[in-house]
Amino acid sequence: MADHHPPHVYLDDTWYLITASTVNHGPVLSGTHAKALFRRELRKLIVQFGMKLRAWVVLDDHYHLLLKTDQGRDLAIFTARLHGSTSRQLNLRHETPGRQVWHNYWDTCVRDEEGLWMRFNYIHQNPVKHGYVQRMKDWGFSSYRFYVRTKGREWLTDCEARYPVADWLEGDAFEPAGGSKE
Repeated sequence: MADHHPPHVYLDDTWYLITASTVNHGPVLSGTHAKALFRRELRKLIVQFGMKLRAWVVLDDHYHLLLKTDQGRDLAIFTARLHGSTSRQLNLRHETPGRQVWHNYWDTCVRDEEGLWMRFNYIHQNPVKHGYVQRMKDWGFSSYRFYVRTKGREWLTDCEARYPVADWLEGDAFEPAGGSKE
């Protein structure tokens, strides 16, 4: 079976939603240590690359980042370094040298402010969506708690109300206008 890699579009001065999963969605990032390691490496590389990080979340088998880069081409280098450094450290800890940790990454260019904030909310709701916790505030490995501390719950509630996460397929029976099937 061929391994399909998503095409990447690199634009300067652009917000991106970055998503990456572990190979075969294995729970390589389960446990506090692995997630803390990921967070440390992310923080270090964001500073090194001079990127702006708006939101982030890390789960047992994937992560999401909402970031802005001045130079679009830096995105591939940034992601390669994040994946390389976290893979090496996790493999040392798990005594699995050479194991491939990351499958690949997907990027989505954010086109407008509404799209930015919808993705912001999507990232923070991800641990609830996947059943890790019942409330976003209970997940310690995302930027949600930072915004609770710095902006307050009222600001976050307003952001969620103004920019709800859309499930584009929910309730869509793929019927033509008028509701009748052809």
